[in-house]
Amino acid sequence: MPEPDRDLNRKAIAQALADLADTDRLTLVEVAADGVVTFLLHRDDNGRPHGRSWSATWPDLAGERGWDARTREAVLRTARASSSSADVILVAASSADPRAEQALAWLRAAHPAAQVLRTEAPIAALIREVIADDPLTRSYELVVVLADSAAGRPRLTSRQLFPLGSRPGARTRVALRCEAAGAHGTAFAVVTWQGPKPRLLSVQSAPVAPGRYEVTAELVRPGRVRFTGLPALSPDPRDWDQLVAALPDRPAGGAGPTHLVCAVEVCGADDQVAERLSRARQMISSASGGLGDLLRVSLLAYAAHSYDLSAPEFPVRVAAWETGAGEALNALGALEEQGAVARGYPYHPHAAQLEDMLAVVVERLGRADPTPAVILTVGGRPPHPARTDQSRILPCPHRHDWRKLITALGQRQSTVLGAICDQPADQAHQAWHRIGAAALAHLEAVDVRGLAADLGLVAPSPVHFPFPLLDETE
Repeated sequence: MPEPDRDLNRKAIAQALADLADTDRLTLVEVAADGVVTFLLHRDDNGRPHGRSWSATWPDLAGERGWDARTREAVLRTARASSSSADVILVAASSADPRAEQALAWLRAAHPAAQVLRTEAPIAALIREVIADDPLTRSYELVVVLADSAAGRPRLTSRQLFPLGSRPGARTRVALRCEAAGAHGTAFAVVTWQGPKPRLLSVQSAPVAPGRYEVTAELVRPGRVRFTGLPALSPDPRDWDQLVAALPDRPAGGAGPTHLVCAVEVCGADDQVAERLSRARQMISSASGGLGDLLRVSLLAYAAHSYDLSAPEFPVRVAAWETGAGEALNALGALEEQGAVARGYPYHPHAAQLEDMLAVVVERLGRADPTPAVILTVGGRPPHPARTDQSRILPCPHRHDWRKLITALGQRQSTVLGAICDQPADQAHQAWHRIGAAALAHLEAVDVRGLAADLGLVAPSPVHFPFPLLDETE
């Protein structure tokens, strides 16, 4: 059976601690048989209670001079409490020593609003119990990642572990998914919130194998959370800024489903057309190796306009649309066998049907399809203008405006424009810099894998996540 006085004292101290704000201090002054002990309790930025103590014996306080006004001042200095503060508790240990009674009288006079507790045993153990059992004054939350491929960069959020008022011994379960985490391992960071930014409470990490985990979090005491269902965790020295800086700027795995649209100019010299088609083949193969079944491929061939009504022109040809990589490569093989076209009619020698090709792509893609698309154009001639301008290039017979079509593609969510041009970037027509806005490579010196990485078709390096991911199947 607990002692009645002890139980009442515990409740009194617990209530005073519960009422303590972050900027306040609670002072407990114990007057015991051998002297005065002062305990100072406060809460840190995360709401955790902390305490420290100091003491002075009767000989320390009175010295050889005996009990006088200076002894009184020494007792009050040992208490170190403001006379105007109500956050003072005086504790009188059972003692018949007149020095203890005198010291208590001095302290009561100095702190008339102070509560007085009486105890048969030292109060230190009781204070430790109260601190260990203190209910949370802030919600404890686990930092997790939401890897939403549609949103682009993975974003941080938090999942509540223990709500306000939770006590030691509380447990909660959470479903998490871990990805490759790099040298430091996966960090299990517990935070509290004060305003718009989180405050880091603790960080533990371990090299957790990628996969799904059912994790149990236990509140051991204020400021201490234990995780089970994981490899043994160790303290992580990284601070909040270092942890956030380790967050990648793209989802795990490099990319999700992707639609690669390859448009190749097939008029010109035979060897030049063959080189363009070869680069398209390399890009499709590289993207297929990086994305596998997530890749869909479309293949278009375009030539140049004919301005002779007696000589029909080669129209934009859709050789394949949203097929697998293998089928698209077969269609590309047929174009390679066909070779260069548009040699039998008076086509425009200084421009090509780029604007017609863009019109076909815009119409076929539409804006409703959410699948990310990479538009890769391989050629050399600039597009025809929509109407006569200073370029002296004849206008498009269909009045297609390549600038507006490029803008329409840019307004489509998750669309990337890349190009491989016959000329180096510093010599290419200005239109190619917009057609290859994300990446513009030279036909004769293209780094195929580097270009594929720039366009998001392959992952340039492994993606490491410093935090666990919230399991979306939870």
